[in-house]
Amino acid sequence: MSTYVLVHGGGHGGWCWQRVARVLRAQGHEVYAPTLTGFGDRCHLGSAQTPFDTFVTDIVQVVEFEGLTDIVLVGHSMGGVVIPRVAQRIPDRIRQVVWLAAVVCADGENLLQAVPPSSEMAAAVTVLADGSIRTDQRLIVEGVLSDGTPEEKEWVLARHRPYPQAALTEPGRLTEFLALGLPTAYVTALRDVAVPPACTAVFADRLPGVVRADVDSSHDCMISRPEETAAALLAVTLK
Repeated sequence: MSTYVLVHGGGHGGWCWQRVARVLRAQGHEVYAPTLTGFGDRCHLGSAQTPFDTFVTDIVQVVEFEGLTDIVLVGHSMGGVVIPRVAQRIPDRIRQVVWLAAVVCADGENLLQAVPPSSEMAAAVTVLADGSIRTDQRLIVEGVLSDGTPEEKEWVLARHRPYPQAALTEPGRLTEFLALGLPTAYVTALRDVAVPPACTAVFADRLPGVVRADVDSSHDCMISRPEETAAALLAVTLK
């Protein structure tokens, strides 16, 4: 069986993985879904200005304190910016790194530069003149969970928090990650308007030897299509 460490995206928290975690655990896998500082149940601990390195340390600390090894490290959306830095900190503890509807930033490129905003996301996220970010939480949820039920959208909206400035503007260091030689995989959400398939094809091509899979879902596939998302993760996981 595998050990999965699931890293959520911007605005979310460990709560977003509940359904996928249940599916994976029911099949005997070990699953950890930590919440990054400033999000979800830890929203009282940070702010929009929380340093990016704090997010990396959040994950590294869970891995080290729990004594985890041979892990499958999965990042969703903004989590795709965090996971290569985690891998650089603890490469000997990682079996594979998996991007799930997530951003793979090239050297020096940040998340905002890597993903041209769709009309849905442009309406939801505004970059102000001073470089700060203003978000409309309801419009974001409508965009990332377009195939969700009204109940699912309200459930996410009640837990969603503003995006952190640091993670949106942190420059990539892809070459340093690739030098580790860790196995990689990429799972695309086919109905994604936040990180659309045209972008994910480019992102996956940046990962030599990448294993690929798809989920017929919106961006928040772990909520609207948990069984299919879990199946995709299992399909790309190295045994």
